[in-house]
Amino acid sequence: MEISPWRTEQGRRARHNQLTLLAGGDGDLADFARDVLAGRAKPEDLLYRSYLSEKTLRTAHAEIDAWNALPEAERQADVDGAEARTRAEIAALAALDLTQPAPDDDDDDDDHDFGAEFLNSLR
Repeated sequence: MEISPWRTEQGRRARHNQLTLLAGGDGDLADFARDVLAGRAKPEDLLYRSYLSEKTLRTAHAEIDAWNALPEAERQADVDGAEARTRAEIAALAALDLTQPAPDDDDDDDDHDFGAEFLNSLR
C-alpha cells in the first residue's frame, strides 16, 4: 500500500503552507488553521469537532449535492484525475516561500486606485 502523498515530507510542508495561508484569512476555517498552527488542534479534528459554522456546512453540503448531481462519467473522470491533481497541489503548496513579507501596500502609484481611499474613508 502506497503512503498518502500528504504524509510525505513534501506533503507535510504543503499542509503547513496551506494552513498558514488559511490562517491569514477570516472566518471559521481561518480560526481552525490558527488553532492547528498553534498546536491547539490537529487537522483531523475538523472531522470530529464542531469548528465550522452552519454557513460553511451549508456550503459544503451544497458542493456535495453538486457532486452527486454530476453524470457518472464526469465523476469518474474527476476521480481518475484526482491523484495527479493532488500531487500537483502538494508540489505547488510545498514550493511556496511563505517567509517573504507581504507586498508593501504603501505604493505611491495610485493610477489604479479608482477612489478606493475615499470610499474606505466613508466607512
